[in-house]
Order: sequence, then C-alpha cells, then structure tokens
Amino acid sequence: MSTSTRTHRKRVRTREHLSAVALTLFEKLGYEAVTMEQIAAEADVARGTLYNHFPVKEAALVHALHQQLASDLGPLLHKAMARRSVQARLTGVLDASAQWWEAHRDYAAPYIRYRFQAVGDGQAGQGDSDMLTLYAQLIEQAQAKGEIRNDIAPLLLSSHLHFLYLGAVLRWLDHGEASLRDELAQALAFFMAGASAPKC
Repeated sequence: MSTSTRTHRKRVRTREHLSAVALTLFEKLGYEAVTMEQIAAEADVARGTLYNHFPVKEAALVHALHQQLASDLGPLLHKAMARRSVQARLTGVLDASAQWWEAHRDYAAPYIRYRFQAVGDGQAGQGDSDMLTLYAQLIEQAQAKGEIRNDIAPLLLSSHLHFLYLGAVLRWLDHGEASLRDELAQALAFFMAGASAPKC
C-alpha cells in the first residue's frame, strides 16, 4: 500500500471523525452554542487539525449532513428510482428530501447559508453534494429518452435544479407555516417548464 493512499485514508477518517463529533455536539448543545474550540477539544485534536479540515463550523455541519443524508435517504431514493418518468423520479427524490429536512429544520439555515457562501466565494462546496450527482444522472437518462432537452449539459441542468431546491428550502425557512413539499413541487414545476424537451 502506498504512503499517499494511507495518508488519504487517514485524512478521510479524521474528517469523518471531526464531522461526527461536531454533529454530536450540535445535537447536544445546540448549533449556535458550539464553537470550533469545543469541537477540537471533544475530538481530541489540535485546533489546527480541525481548521485544516473545516475552516468554519458550518463546513463541518455540511459534511456531516451530507453523510447523514446519504444514509437516511438511501431507501427512499430506491423507491423513487423505480418510477417511470424523470418528473416522477425527481418528485420522489424531493419528497424524500422534504421529509428529511422537516426532521432536521434547525440545521437548514446554516447549511443553506454556507452552501451559497461557498459558491459565492468560489470554494469547493457545490460539487461535493451527492444530490447534484443524482440529479445529473437522472437528467442524463431523461435526455437519452427525450424527456429533457439535450442542448444543455446534464451537470449544468442539475446545478440549476439544485439552486431552485436551495431557494425552496430558504422560502420554507422564511415562512414557518409553508410546506416544504409544496415549495419543492413548485421549484420542480419551474425547472421542468424550462428543461423539458420540446413537444413535436
């Protein structure tokens, strides 16, 4: 085994450990109350180690949530993928996501804020979303079947869909009585209006 492979695996393990410790602290003490210093102390690492992996606590939160999302949404996504049309599949994916966010509402605002800031700062942050990869796969399959226009790259269309998704979550957070499922359905309808292949 090469040294670079071993180093990479160790780095991944450390990153996973740090994000898991951060999430445990967020759940125990509340997101706003937790500091980076507390995360480093609880994880038993130097502050520099923590900052090398996560420059701010929002980054640790986003990483932890992506891990949890992947685990929690797996069975729901499997059911969604059994649907026939891209719109039905995306509806299933977004419904599953709405259920998940409604159970994790306290983390939605810092998650969204960090995601938009990372894009604005030109940082990596968008590309690490499994949702973008999933959207791109669904869109590419739909393009092959003639459901989605094929003059725009799947990754670009998935990015547009993801921004609509994030905007819907923001609206839901702003309006306490709003239904996230309804907000996401509106975002999907808007996306499909622009992305659907023209009818002959």
